[in-house]
Amino acid sequence: MKKIIAKTSTRNYPIFLGNNLFRSAPKLLKSLKDARQVLLVSNHKIDSIYHSRLLDMLNDTGLKFSIFLVHDGETFKNNTVCSEIYDQMLASNFHRTDIMIAFGGGVIGDLAGFSASTFHRGVKLVQYPTTIVSQVDSSIGGKVAVNYKQIKNIIGTFYQPHLVIADFDLLSTLETKEIINGLGEIVKYGLLFDKGILKLLDRIIESPSQLNSAIKSQYFDQIIYKCALIKTKVVARDENDISYRNLLNFGHTIGHALEKASGLTSVTHGQAVGLGMLAALDISIELGYLSTDFKMQILGLYKKIGLPTKIEGIDMDKIIKAMGYDKKFVSGKNKFVLLRNLNQPFFYCDLKQDIIINSIKNNMG
Repeated sequence: MKKIIAKTSTRNYPIFLGNNLFRSAPKLLKSLKDARQVLLVSNHKIDSIYHSRLLDMLNDTGLKFSIFLVHDGETFKNNTVCSEIYDQMLASNFHRTDIMIAFGGGVIGDLAGFSASTFHRGVKLVQYPTTIVSQVDSSIGGKVAVNYKQIKNIIGTFYQPHLVIADFDLLSTLETKEIINGLGEIVKYGLLFDKGILKLLDRIIESPSQLNSAIKSQYFDQIIYKCALIKTKVVARDENDISYRNLLNFGHTIGHALEKASGLTSVTHGQAVGLGMLAALDISIELGYLSTDFKMQILGLYKKIGLPTKIEGIDMDKIIKAMGYDKKFVSGKNKFVLLRNLNQPFFYCDLKQDIIINSIKNNMG
């Protein structure tokens, strides 16, 4: 088991990464002092896989516990479900010293995290990520939110967890589409910060048919650790996402627009970000920073790991309109993260509309 300490102005907290952490989890949870009870938030799909092990883990804490299950999917990350979580906390007389566990992927982490941050102005929060996206990115850094009127993450807070438990074994039950979803986020870290991540991916994956075996390798564990460590360093430098942390939105300006334009259903977050990154590469090429050969190399990696290379079935006008809801919208203009070269990201805020439109058209099927 490896340990990273995330350091923020709000609090420092440990991130534990390793295999078979169900065994260690009760002790880790009991290290959060003064708790009387635990509320574990997950979804029906995850619970059907891990129900007995979750019960054993919660019983071993010696604390009173309850479980709240939601339906699977981004559309259920909303205020209505959040209110239902509040109702359960009220019914069990939940206090600030009690523990909320977000056991799931990014949707559960956001939904449970937002509920934890706002009930009693903040209860203890444990992020227990079960997907690649959540282990490398969303469980770390304290950004929690719900969607509103199909606008992704528009209502949210910054609320750092008190503990993160990233168990690599949980990834073995992921469907192929969720593995690909996570690989999109990992490619982002490789392009922005560490080319070694891209080399490791290229080394362990020859084709999409090998994904399930690849994520069980020790090299993939290294990739998750590298991404998590990078995320903690970025958050330490800019906890509230005012400047430097915006780099993590590489691919997100157009990616989030694709998610909204698709109704938050037909395109997963990782796929949308992956397509958004391709558009950002095209913009970087158009501005003279990158060569077309650079993009061709990245497209080769996309095909090996199963990431889509074309935007399919989404109307261009809807995409452009959706970009107006981007949280990094500055002075009437979208703030793009581009690349000067591999691992050389920078911000660009004054892009001409035709360049943006062409970058999307270039990547439409």
